[in-house]
Amino acid sequence: SSKELATSKRTDTFGNMTTAASNTIAELQSRLSDLELSKTHNDVSGIIQKERTEMLLSLRKIMEAMKTDAAGGASSKELEKLRAENEELKKINAKQNYRIEHLVNNLRGVVDK
Repeated sequence: SSKELATSKRTDTFGNMTTAASNTIAELQSRLSDLELSKTHNDVSGIIQKERTEMLLSLRKIMEAMKTDAAGGASSKELEKLRAENEELKKINAKQNYRIEHLVNNLRGVVDK
């Protein structure tokens, strides 16, 4: 009858409005989540930028200290002694490399047999 038809139309209209409202609420919640995430990202980005700045300042101080130490840190006698020690270590290293090569070649010869 006409009452049932009118009630059915109202129910359909109410159902459509409820679905539309649910979709709108879901969309608003999604936008809110995106905004909160964006704010968090901006906060974290600022903190990271501050840390980088502090680290760069620390590195500059370290580099300046190293330059200062290198400029007046070692006397000519110390440098001469270090150069002599370096040459001696190079000779030892060369001998050890030769021995290692010799041992590896002999080992390959034994393994190939």
